[in-house]
Amino acid sequence: MIKSYTIAVREIDDGAAAVRQVVDGVASLPLLKNTVGIVTAHPESVPSGVFRDVARALPFPSVGMTTVAHCACAEADTYMLSVLVLTSDDCAFACGASDPIPEDCSVEAAQGAVRKCYGELCGRLPSEPKLALLYSQFFLAPRQYQFTAAVSEAAPSLPVFGAVANDDKQNVRPQTNARILVDGELYNDRPALLLVSGNVSPKFYIASVTEDAIIMPRVGVITEVDGIRLLKVNNIKAPEFFRQIGFLCAESGGWRNGGVGLLSSLIVMHADDQGAANITRIPFMVDNEAVYCAGPLLVGAAISIAFNTKDGVVETASRVCEKIKQDHDGGTVIMYSCIGRRFGLLGEPMAELSAIIGGLGDGFVYTVAYGSGEMCPTKVTETKAFNQDHSQTLAACVF
Repeated sequence: MIKSYTIAVREIDDGAAAVRQVVDGVASLPLLKNTVGIVTAHPESVPSGVFRDVARALPFPSVGMTTVAHCACAEADTYMLSVLVLTSDDCAFACGASDPIPEDCSVEAAQGAVRKCYGELCGRLPSEPKLALLYSQFFLAPRQYQFTAAVSEAAPSLPVFGAVANDDKQNVRPQTNARILVDGELYNDRPALLLVSGNVSPKFYIASVTEDAIIMPRVGVITEVDGIRLLKVNNIKAPEFFRQIGFLCAESGGWRNGGVGLLSSLIVMHADDQGAANITRIPFMVDNEAVYCAGPLLVGAAISIAFNTKDGVVETASRVCEKIKQDHDGGTVIMYSCIGRRFGLLGEPMAELSAIIGGLGDGFVYTVAYGSGEMCPTKVTETKAFNQDHSQTLAACVF
């Protein structure tokens, strides 16, 4: 089994002070045979060097990412750095980053780099991995969901869980401090993996919108897609379909790549027969042929239209916590919530983290962070993990 501990510091400017606090915290822990750290930090700790300095001072390997806000157990803040320490006698850990993945490289090249990284890390483990944690920078092309797909291709039954790093600036390199961490090195051009083998049986939980948030249930069925491009609904071109139901704005929203409009709502895909729970997609651009969504789309899935609200974000977070407590007496919880959910909190940006802290209580060791995308399987069987990338979603991994 895995024992876990959290260390949180609010020093993101003074590297020496942050290192002292973290090193002292680690020194007090009863570490077992194998240990790894998951480091989460505010983006301002990147230019100050604190993120790098803390990771390099750890006496064990580490992975991590930047986020605009997170919590480590009851410690929650915006300007914070934390380490989730995982230690075990009967589990092993291996972490590393892929080779660089240039923008606009081919999907084959990007997936090849991830598969190579996966293969190298597997070679360091004494047995087949039972869990993969994936951390990625925000990629326009190739999309980061291709990285999840690459791991799934290499190991169909391996669950993949993780998140996309963010900054409070736009997610366009090099204008952002969003970074991925691996062993004291920070990257903005490649994903990182942490593989876990041994006595671990992760369980997963997903929540996006409440039933009350669905304003138009099952309005159509997806009949043609091209990756993230929604081409047809009910065999009607997607832009025309959304005009017909009143959710396509005719005026330009100023979106990237010359978009000529935007949708003012969320798309919820219902695909139970494809091994999927409800999957939420943010439509971010439209042209004459397609609606572009933040993640791959499933032909045959029914779709609903929904809005996310503060009450819905807090309610879904509370429901996930209640379900976790029903299923587990304790353990380790890693949660990633979409930064879009935080935007929906408006004047109460810490409300979701507060709900989770109150919901989980003292029975779990946990970390919760905001990502610009979440990776989590919707279903796991003995032979297949239905790994998906999500948006506007809260995803949890419990072990």
